[in-house]
Amino acid sequence: MAVPMMLLNLVDQLCEDDEEAAMKYAELGTWSVEKILQHLQRGGQAILENVSEDGKELPGCEGRHQNPGHAIEAGWFLLRQAFTNHDHNLGKIAVEKFLLLPFESGWDQEHGGLFSFQDVDGHCPTQLEWSMKMWWPHTEALIAFLIGYMETKDPRLLDNFHKVYEYAFSRFSDPEHGEWFGYLTQEGKVALPIKGGPFKGCFHVPRCLYMCEEMLTKLIEEEDDGANPK
Repeated sequence: MAVPMMLLNLVDQLCEDDEEAAMKYAELGTWSVEKILQHLQRGGQAILENVSEDGKELPGCEGRHQNPGHAIEAGWFLLRQAFTNHDHNLGKIAVEKFLLLPFESGWDQEHGGLFSFQDVDGHCPTQLEWSMKMWWPHTEALIAFLIGYMETKDPRLLDNFHKVYEYAFSRFSDPEHGEWFGYLTQEGKVALPIKGGPFKGCFHVPRCLYMCEEMLTKLIEEEDDGANPK
């Protein structure tokens, strides 16, 4: 799912406030959405990370593989596309199937936090780090639920935002030295003290904080305007 979701995000960035670019890349955006939606499998009850070229479930552990963080990140890419094109149906699919569904299945009910990898049939995933809690799925969930709430005012999305916020800022964020730790154990303890490396670069955290601050500011302004109508 990585290729179409990255392309969809690229189209979104290139076309923002640019009608000429929007027309030029409209077909690529449509193709990306269609490819992402092919990963909605099992009668609409699971997002699978890998499917065949024609959108069919693959055999074995590769086909059963789920990545909750990736699904949620793809969800907010779909939401942006839906709102830009006034596509109510796509927006509903994005919220129900790409935000709420993987969050419900991917959230660790015992220790909190999002699992890194899952097996759709409940088998042990092949990835050794499957039970770890990593920084980036949580940053993407914060963005996704806030975007969804801004547009829909669905209280479920705001509740989930608060849940992720409380977990992320109490576990990943380092109040003494700044930045975020990247890798926690399943129980939520820091597994690796490094804050940067081959995989954790200066991307997910700054993007999350910038976008969330921007959206929260708008929500506060809307609330203030509602309380003090002109």
